[in-house]
Amino acid sequence: MRIVIFSHGHPTFSKGGGEIAAYNLFKGINQTEQHHAWFVARADAKLMHLGTPVAAMNEREYLIAGNADISHLTATIALGEDSDFVEMIRSIQPDVVHFHHYVWLGLEMIRAAKRTCPNAKIVLTLHEYIAICMNSGQMIKTDGRLCYQSSPRECSQCFPDRTPEDFFLRERYIKTYFNLVDQFISPSEFLRQRYIAWGIPAEKITVIENGLPPGEKLPLRPIQPDEPHGRFAYFGQINSFKGVDLILEAFAQLPKKARKQVSLDIYGSGLEWQQEGYRNKINHLLTENKDIVRCHGPYEPEELGKLMSLTDWVVMGSIWWENSPVVIQEAFKFGRPVICPDIGGMAEKVKDGVGGLLYRARDSISLRSLIERILIQDPDFLNDLSSSLPEFSSISKCVTNHFDVYTRL
Repeated sequence: MRIVIFSHGHPTFSKGGGEIAAYNLFKGINQTEQHHAWFVARADAKLMHLGTPVAAMNEREYLIAGNADISHLTATIALGEDSDFVEMIRSIQPDVVHFHHYVWLGLEMIRAAKRTCPNAKIVLTLHEYIAICMNSGQMIKTDGRLCYQSSPRECSQCFPDRTPEDFFLRERYIKTYFNLVDQFISPSEFLRQRYIAWGIPAEKITVIENGLPPGEKLPLRPIQPDEPHGRFAYFGQINSFKGVDLILEAFAQLPKKARKQVSLDIYGSGLEWQQEGYRNKINHLLTENKDIVRCHGPYEPEELGKLMSLTDWVVMGSIWWENSPVVIQEAFKFGRPVICPDIGGMAEKVKDGVGGLLYRARDSISLRSLIERILIQDPDFLNDLSSSLPEFSSISKCVTNHFDVYTRL
């Protein structure tokens, strides 16, 4: 079987969870003997060759131009019969065209792929809620509240310069292209249910967890007889949706005795791209926590095992629903329990006491209280919790599950 996978970015240049998941699937398929995969990733103009929207990167790997933003999702490159896009698809002659996203690429690519290879099956992986929500696909209202169910009228309240009719037409436009999709993939049941409520038939969405490379659980960090398991670490992007400010607020609220027993390591980047107000808030909180917080900057996936061996807990602060955060699977892989909010895909992957611990979402006081509770636990508490971690989803299992979908279409 021949499969071409489209992604909204290449993990060499963009290290988001969706890009990594798409690339892992591509590599996993090519490790089989009877199947072949191609990887086509959207890239910024500065990475492209002058005068062409398609550029070869490696064998069976291509970069493609595009700037389809969230509000319009409209392709910005030629997709006609004599276009470079169509020539590339035609040369591959895929049995399956798998879009691991459509943002930045453009929804019209779905129709162009179907027109060019009418016998190919179209598969689309849903990573967040962009089709449903124009506010960065997070299903957070523009006043900061969580959004539980969308409607054209509700959406126009968030974007008063647009009418309910505008959002009705946006939904109809997106669904016109989604109707061409033979099967959707969702990495979580939570996200699947959101899209069912939005109108996609339940039987057209299959849940498949994203896969990770092989790895073994690490032993717990050695501690001194009177030392608590007080090393916490955050891994991921630093932006307003990920709640790094909430985590820092929780540590800032800790009483003096507890502060002497804890540390927080932040591994990630992206603060420089955030609005000035958020940058100032983070920098203020870092100053307030300078005795217990260390910022290490970005990291590579190959470093993750070593970095997690130095910590006791992986902590998340996301203020949106999330879908299936890759850091949860990574923590399970390396034997570290996760502390995360009690909503969305996070609460699906982590049950309180199984896989980690939950705190009330968007509540720094709740997180602070949980940290204090952890510090007074018997050392065996972390041992017991670590032994309950779910198995992470391997790339090989992910590939098998995808071929179960491909072959039945």
